[in-house]
Amino acid sequence: MKKTVTSLAVATLLLSTSGIVKAADNKADWDEPVFIKGADLEGQDLQQTENDLGVDDNYETYSVNVNDVSNYIPNSSNLSYIYSSATIEHKKWGKGVDVKIDTPDNITKVTAEQYQNAAITAGIKNAEIHIASVDQVTGEGALAGIYKAYEEKGNDLNSKDIQNSNQEMNDLGTISEENKGKDGYSDEALNASIADIKEQLADIKQNQDKQITQQQVEDTVNKVLDERGLSEILSNNQIQMINNNMINVANSNALTSDPKAFKQNAKDVLKNIEKNSDDLLNKAKDKAKDLNTEENRNLLQRIWDGIVGIIQSIIQFFSNLLNRL
Repeated sequence: MKKTVTSLAVATLLLSTSGIVKAADNKADWDEPVFIKGADLEGQDLQQTENDLGVDDNYETYSVNVNDVSNYIPNSSNLSYIYSSATIEHKKWGKGVDVKIDTPDNITKVTAEQYQNAAITAGIKNAEIHIASVDQVTGEGALAGIYKAYEEKGNDLNSKDIQNSNQEMNDLGTISEENKGKDGYSDEALNASIADIKEQLADIKQNQDKQITQQQVEDTVNKVLDERGLSEILSNNQIQMINNNMINVANSNALTSDPKAFKQNAKDVLKNIEKNSDDLLNKAKDKAKDLNTEENRNLLQRIWDGIVGIIQSIIQFFSNLLNRL
């Protein structure tokens, strides 16, 4: 029977702002990179995972088991084995969060761009993250490994930001799955939009003392999705999902405690996506232009005129009927 596998990949991304800031300030915590290994990895599987992630004797190792998953992620699936692993290293030079999936064929759902956006929501700063699995996983699963590692280092975790980050990643994964193969859509275009929205929300917060309003969030979401060509591709329900997640971001500890740093982090991720996915981002914009032609506008107008005509006919019918009574 196929082993039940869960990915620790997500775990590397969903840390609280307070935890990561403390770790960044405390050089002793970050002098060595960290390897988080599934407790059930052994023998050749363990060796393969370490090779995939480039782990050597300089790495500090933490192990996570199914009990840790139940403790840190109460709503997770019932898991029997934990094999997937990750490494995280604090950047000594440069800024932002870089994510590389070293075994892309084995992470079947969550993309590197989704991981990056989840990292921003959770408040991670200046980190190099690598993800690998010896078996196929969705990339959604256990957050427990990194939580355990950081708590053992004496760092506090912001549970609300973690919860929101996990929800955001799940929702973005759902949106990508629902739009898979749709003309003009790409996961890169979606995640570039999300990073853009986050950067603009942080800019709003940086320039006002009061909390960001729901209307400001919705206006920003609609503006960015329109500019990036996704407003004509995504469904109303999908856009509402994005609005809900961005409201969480606007209220998050990660953004409100340091909007300047949050803005820079989002900007760095956006630049990285744009640098590596320029053609994919342009496809959404080009598709939006195609949909916004005079021919399509005339077609929509004709459909609307037809609906109005039917309604007027019904009104006229009942009006005539009443006049005869």
